[in-house]
Amino acid sequence: MKTAKFTLTVVVLALAVFVGYSQKGYIDGSKYGHGEDSVLCIRNYSLYSEYYKQKNYDDAIPYWRLVFNDCPKVSKNIYQHGANMYKFYIIQASRKNNIDLKNALVDTLMQVYDQRIKWYPKDKGRVLGYMAADILRFKKNDLVCMKRAYAFSSESMDIRKNSTPKSVINTYMHTTLVLFDNNDLTDSEVVENYAKSIAILDAQLAKNPDDEELENLKSSVSSNFANSGAASCEALIKLFSPQFKESPDDIDVLKRISYWLNNTGCTESDLYLKTTISLNNIEPSATLAYHIAQLYVKQRSYHAAVKFYKQAIDQETENTSRSKYLVEIGYITQSEYGDLPQAKSYALRAIKADPSSGKPYLLLGNIYAGAKNYGPDDLAHKAVFWVSVDQYTKAKQKDLDLASIANDRIQAYSQYFPDTEMIFFFGFKVGDSYKLDGWINESTTVRTK
Repeated sequence: MKTAKFTLTVVVLALAVFVGYSQKGYIDGSKYGHGEDSVLCIRNYSLYSEYYKQKNYDDAIPYWRLVFNDCPKVSKNIYQHGANMYKFYIIQASRKNNIDLKNALVDTLMQVYDQRIKWYPKDKGRVLGYMAADILRFKKNDLVCMKRAYAFSSESMDIRKNSTPKSVINTYMHTTLVLFDNNDLTDSEVVENYAKSIAILDAQLAKNPDDEELENLKSSVSSNFANSGAASCEALIKLFSPQFKESPDDIDVLKRISYWLNNTGCTESDLYLKTTISLNNIEPSATLAYHIAQLYVKQRSYHAAVKFYKQAIDQETENTSRSKYLVEIGYITQSEYGDLPQAKSYALRAIKADPSSGKPYLLLGNIYAGAKNYGPDDLAHKAVFWVSVDQYTKAKQKDLDLASIANDRIQAYSQYFPDTEMIFFFGFKVGDSYKLDGWINESTTVRTK
């Protein structure tokens, strides 16, 4: 009797609510049908709504199903409420480890979303995002379902574009990497999906630069992508080459390309070199110039390398780094161009820049040892090895870490010292002072092998 009274009271109240809501536009009265159908729809909608407000889902759901089936366009509320109730039941089934019930409930939840899209097609982008997120939440260990979540989130992003919610982007990239790990997507597809996601996040951050959640999501997406193994050089170059061509002077584009190619080991690509040169043109620095010089050295393009070494030397304010650059350009000048006097000039400048370094002395040792047939006679030809060994000795005195290399070279070149007969022939004895003139311009001590 009490139940009957309650139901009658609810129906009477529901009629009043229905009229009021219809007038205000909250529900569409024309979708209730006519005559008896209309009364039943009102009754069922009102009953489920009252129970739903009380979170009494067990009593609400039978009436909700009647509304869902018989009055599908009465209000969007039936889809929002239905989704909430089924998610509640799914969570309960999961806690009880009732997998079959959970799966059946997830299927029903998807039907709720499908019907909402049918009757409210303008909501499709939004609802597809809900579907993807809920599949990821409840069926993340099911690869077939991950494919559905991927497809739903992808279509949602295509529809909503820069207004895509963070949850959908997260679902899209998560499922992208799951499918990639299972060989259902190629590395190129992953790169394209990453670029699609980052473009949307960048657009949203441009409007909301202080949104920490957006920044965190972008960081997470980028980190997961970088660690996925999908960021192959071939895929990245395919992605970034058109961007570089379209925006060769856009520093943000250049930095993004440089970051990804550098952090994925693609620094030997032509695109990376071009990008780095463009960055250096816009914001020249010693560090960038030195980096470009090293890239050219790896290509054995020494003429180009020297150009950027010189820029690095001119712009470097830190003496240790400047000395390092001078030593490296000195080796190139010695070994590739054979210009020993110029190479010596670089070595002396390196010593002046950093007197504590032993590396310039190693360079000098190599330069002197390479001065074949130097001077007017046979003793001078041998004397270059005295001054060479002198420099190697200084190198290990300056830096003990260079001792092994220096000792090996001292041993190697000491065997070319003149013998006693030769130094006697030229009027010298062991321990005498000897001067090499010309560009070497070094005084040394007479020794024999």
